[in-house]
Amino acid sequence: MRAGFRVVGWALVIPLLLAACQALDYEGQAPAYRIPAGTVLELHRDLVVPPGQAGVDIQGTAIGDRYRYDAVCRLEVLTVDDTSRPVRADRFTVERVGREWEIFSSRVAGLRYVGLFEREGPHLLLFTTFLYLRSERQPDVFRLACGHLQNSDQNPRHLTVAEIRATLAPVMTLR
Repeated sequence: MRAGFRVVGWALVIPLLLAACQALDYEGQAPAYRIPAGTVLELHRDLVVPPGQAGVDIQGTAIGDRYRYDAVCRLEVLTVDDTSRPVRADRFTVERVGREWEIFSSRVAGLRYVGLFEREGPHLLLFTTFLYLRSERQPDVFRLACGHLQNSDQNPRHLTVAEIRATLAPVMTLR
């Protein structure tokens, strides 16, 4: 009898775990987040990578009043030089897309919760979307990183394609 309950229990638990894993990947599947390989990213004007840096921040347009912190994008290169150097206006092809998040900072709560996992109050999370780029004219340019900070208690998520486009405008266009 006990073996039967174990089988039934596992038969219920395994599909729930698989469904939960699929739910975590919603951003890669939903049209609002999808940036397929082959998408064109157009840089409209030259940018200058400062000395000793591996990229240049793109000061684009704010993404709206939903967020306390504005999104920012950074065009990154493979090599660091001792002198400033330009990234020329060009068309880049997106080869692949990656996403990650990390805890940027934590606020310690005055009260401690009793539970299975350690909890120190709400976190400030950094969500970043990486577009890995290719250009025949500028092979040293390899990635565009767009990210923003969000409070963990406010349904945090990655930027949508529309928000990335707004952040890049008018410096770059994601087609």
